[in-house]
Amino acid sequence: MSPSVPLSPCTRRPYRRGGRPRRPVHPPGSAQGRLAAALDDVLRGWTDAEVAIHATATVLPLSAATVGRARSGRCVPSAETVKALAAIAGVDPGKLLRLRTEAIWQPFAPVDRPGVTRRVIMWSLGQSLEALRRRGRTAVPYRVLARRAALPEATVRDRLAGIWPAGFRRQVRLLLQLDALLRALGVPDTAIYLWHGPVRLGLARTSRWGVTRRGRWLG
Repeated sequence: MSPSVPLSPCTRRPYRRGGRPRRPVHPPGSAQGRLAAALDDVLRGWTDAEVAIHATATVLPLSAATVGRARSGRCVPSAETVKALAAIAGVDPGKLLRLRTEAIWQPFAPVDRPGVTRRVIMWSLGQSLEALRRRGRTAVPYRVLARRAALPEATVRDRLAGIWPAGFRRQVRLLLQLDALLRALGVPDTAIYLWHGPVRLGLARTSRWGVTRRGRWLG
């Protein structure tokens, strides 16, 4: 190995005094911030330039600017970059790739908060799907989306408008429709779970609760 290539992180100290201070992770509370914090943690003790040199010599050509953006949360790095940084740090890339998936798709997912009504959650879900439909350079036409999801166009328009019929027995059918719409909008199967939690609560939430003889929750 060339003398200019940094040693393995296992042989380095956690921190070195002096030099440029570490950049603050931004935004710290978001999925993108969590990914940046995780990357910065596994690369602790390395400067951006050292990581870039080592990556270019052993795994994948990277620039110091690319490494810096990934560690500070200014962008979501590519999957290849994440794998390369994990290889340099000597860690399994699985967790980092899951954080990357969340960083890409969580901004579109609806968020359930205590006290929020079912109507608000369903409206938020419609806004989420509409944002996915418009995230490209041109919005996906409703008829194209309906064809991809194998759903009637009227159903697609209603769901993206936040119209999700109430009723416990409809939940399974509505979740299947949601999955079909998400896949048609390009969301990978590994990220669909980001929608399921809030949506399950939203579909089940009613103004009044009771229990039938079969133990089912009804409004």
